[in-house]
Amino acid sequence: MMFTIQTGLQLLAAIATYLLGMAFAGSFLGRAWMGTVDVFLHKTLKMEVTVGKYFYWKYFCNIQNPPKPKNLAQPKGLADQLVCKFLDL
Repeated sequence: MMFTIQTGLQLLAAIATYLLGMAFAGSFLGRAWMGTVDVFLHKTLKMEVTVGKYFYWKYFCNIQNPPKPKNLAQPKGLADQLVCKFLDL
């Protein structure tokens, strides 16, 4: 079976439709649902969690217990410990 230009265009159209549908669904389902899906994907794919992602999930998406980045989960220095106490992590 040959891969033609028409097949490639159909594949690109299917991917674009899927992504637009997810964006449209996310606008109706809300930030909490999209944040929950994002947390699930990070855990499933074992992606690194950044401080920015953690704050996005916790304060923008209102997720109760998002995964913490390594430097906030186990602070090493005095400054990191004070920041964690101040943020009540």
